[in-house]
Amino acid sequence: MAEQQIRVGIIGANPERGWGVTAHLPALMKLPQYAVTAVCTTRQESADETARRFNVPHALADWRKLVARDDIDLVIVAVKVAQHKELVEAAASAGKHVFCEWPLGLDSSEAQSMLRAAEASGVQHMVGLQGRANPTLNFIRDLVRDGHVGEVISYTFTSSLANSGAKLPPGEAYRTDKRAGATALTIAGGHSLDSLKHMLGGFSELSAILTTQHKQTTIVGTNEVLDVTSPDQLLVQGRLEGGAVASLHIKTDMYAPTGVRLEINGTDGDLVIATRPPVAANTVGLQRADLVVASARRGARDFKELEVPAHYNIVPAEVPAGPPFFTAQLLARMADAIRTGTPASPSFADALEHQRLLELIEASAESGERKTVPRSG
Repeated sequence: MAEQQIRVGIIGANPERGWGVTAHLPALMKLPQYAVTAVCTTRQESADETARRFNVPHALADWRKLVARDDIDLVIVAVKVAQHKELVEAAASAGKHVFCEWPLGLDSSEAQSMLRAAEASGVQHMVGLQGRANPTLNFIRDLVRDGHVGEVISYTFTSSLANSGAKLPPGEAYRTDKRAGATALTIAGGHSLDSLKHMLGGFSELSAILTTQHKQTTIVGTNEVLDVTSPDQLLVQGRLEGGAVASLHIKTDMYAPTGVRLEINGTDGDLVIATRPPVAANTVGLQRADLVVASARRGARDFKELEVPAHYNIVPAEVPAGPPFFTAQLLARMADAIRTGTPASPSFADALEHQRLLELIEASAESGERKTVPRSG
């Protein structure tokens, strides 16, 4: 007998843009564990259009009505960060499981409040840190844990993106304001640092530089010039809990981005992970990049490409590539958690710990001081 489908409501389903329609809905349409019951935007016309496009039964312009519905088990929150807290806490209080996009909150205080709300209601909770479910990154994690490179002695990571800079499309204008919560630290940095921790362990101590190199940006189409307070470059160096040294440089303001590159050096060999060429203009971060993994064992001069075993992919082949695929990898885990009662991962607790790390990085950048990182757990 087939298991009952998990009924989903999505808050943040603008038909023209946003993670709701570019990632969640295409993923959910191909995951047999789920049935989408309702979508919600701020305007009835846009909700109707999204519902029509994806054949969703109900379209709403009031999120309060969505979280109150009896025919919804899971609420997905895919709106701007400043709205997360109110929506997540309302959904949890209504007894709904909650999936919230990253960053969970504007700061760790908000993240802690959302975690408490979810725990008080006894619902499953997950945050959209896609690197945790990326097949390639999980393969690398297992290679390292199984001793493929021996003891890790260092890693070097660079991420060259075009998410900010001298020009921005109108839909991205909000990113110029640091208070909106979508910066090089929280988005590119947040995803990369979590993925690296997942594979290689976290920092025990670190120092950081966080800077805004482009003080103004021009909005494409309107030529409006906006002041920029969001950082666009992040550098972190330090020591990991296992003793390895590490460095990270994220630059989100490149005219010709080169993608991501990670070198892992060990006592018995090395791994090089890089964006698969040709590198497109819309290069994405580590958490969902198309990556090539190459290995050189001790004594070898040449790197050989490694194939990622198929079992790391846990979603149907019909799931579209790109954002829907990586989101589906997380949603498949969420379905298992809801059905089995096993805590979901990455959870709001993971998000809280990670937001505290980002705040420590920001404090290091502001003070110029090296910071000790509290141990996980």
